[in-house]
Amino acid sequence: MRHKNFFIFLILILSVFSEFCLIYVRYSNQNLYMESFSLLKTGNLISLLDIVLITVFSVSNILSKSKYRTGHVITLLVMSVASLFFVVVSFVIPEKDIRIVLYLLFFVLKLFVLISIILLAFSGSKKLHAFNSAGYVVLLLVLVFAATFYFVYSYKDDSGLYKQGSRKSDAGVILGAAVWGGNRPSPVLRERINKGFEIYQQKYAPKLILTGGGSPNELTEAEVSKNELMKFGVEPRNLYVEAKSNSTIEQILFVRDRYYRRMNFGRIILVSDNFHLLRASEICRFNLMNVDTFASDTPLSAESNVNFCVKESFALIVFWLFGLG
Repeated sequence: MRHKNFFIFLILILSVFSEFCLIYVRYSNQNLYMESFSLLKTGNLISLLDIVLITVFSVSNILSKSKYRTGHVITLLVMSVASLFFVVVSFVIPEKDIRIVLYLLFFVLKLFVLISIILLAFSGSKKLHAFNSAGYVVLLLVLVFAATFYFVYSYKDDSGLYKQGSRKSDAGVILGAAVWGGNRPSPVLRERINKGFEIYQQKYAPKLILTGGGSPNELTEAEVSKNELMKFGVEPRNLYVEAKSNSTIEQILFVRDRYYRRMNFGRIILVSDNFHLLRASEICRFNLMNVDTFASDTPLSAESNVNFCVKESFALIVFWLFGLG
């Protein structure tokens, strides 16, 4: 009996240690120091919840006088070792897509172990029923995704705060989108540009930061945005260009390092499509940036909107858990 309890204790230690590794991953992927750690971040709250639950139910199982099947407990121990292995290996993998796969494997195994430990605590037979645990894992994943989709789909921007005339920002940030024909904004980018000009014209933001790289032999997304805004009459000295980024998180981290921190901004406005704004604002808040959002007026069919929200929901979960975006 003692060695079985020892195995459960090892599962607890490995699970807690792997969560601390994940917290480190979350911050290192944002190029942040741990001095900026806060429990009030969604991913950190998830890690804390996992630590609390695995501790409570592991101790409950250790204190229980019921007998366990050694093979079942060893199975959970092996899964705990494997999950820790996946997150540790990710430290030396440069490819983002491979790291995401490793992180997801880590997360699924951790969830399976956690749910199995909880079920063992309530089980009279103290047997591991793998199919039951797997079923609960799938159910929990579906519920989490559905809740995230709801938040993305129903997101409302902060434009109402500015229409009341009591809100100002230090700069607006127009997030990049596709360029067509090498030098023309796509309809999505054009609507973002139009909305950016609107907040500039309304004096909600005195300057505009334009983000987004591009393909070889064509203008970057940021350069196209600058050209269009200059046609509208915006003075070039009020336009800042970031023309190397290829993702939302790269754009925001550039704004953080180049402008928000150096110029001591107190607040910025993010301009993008409504389905994109929740994730973008979450990335900003994780990086201690005070942010408001304005949604562009891009017309989308109901089907397209749902498709974009599905993709954004997955991307948002990946950001919350692993700090990638």
